[in-house]
Amino acid sequence: MDNQPYYQNPMPTQVPVSQDELYATLIQEERVKNIIAQISPQNFLTDIRWMIKGYYKDERKNKWEKIDPDAVEPHPLLISRFTAYLGSVVNQNTTLSNMSENQINKIMAQTIEYITDDLDAHAEEYGIGSDYTERTRIGDIMLNSVFMVLNRALNGMEAKRMWGSLSMAEQSNPFMQHQNKESWWKFWK
Repeated sequence: MDNQPYYQNPMPTQVPVSQDELYATLIQEERVKNIIAQISPQNFLTDIRWMIKGYYKDERKNKWEKIDPDAVEPHPLLISRFTAYLGSVVNQNTTLSNMSENQINKIMAQTIEYITDDLDAHAEEYGIGSDYTERTRIGDIMLNSVFMVLNRALNGMEAKRMWGSLSMAEQSNPFMQHQNKESWWKFWK
């Protein structure tokens, strides 16, 4: 038996890494970061803010533009209240969870109740008192958005897809098979 303390044992030698392997790893990490940015709930909430204000994203210019330049934007308090509420529902924990249809339906029922109650109770304060079309537009933006995010969590679909994709990348890259997996995931945090 070896009498050396565990901390004096030499570290295992690492497999030499070629430039191709390093490049492949870098490309894969960038792809994963890009995917995460695209599905990020924070980016999603930013998009909702713009949509509630009456903007659309011109993909060619990669810029938000006002649909009707003469339209008055909703009250900032409306936007703040709704994005704060939506932030509690639309977040990384939600999208990467494993929800059943029943759980999604319950969250949707709560969200519908909150949005309709708030829009009704504060319609005058928000400057949309009898403008039912605007109230419906704002409600639909939020409810459709929440529903789409919750659907990504149905039966853990999003989490399975993402972890499966990362697992396949790991299997196809010999460098990652020998690398400490804990250090590879640090970019996520």
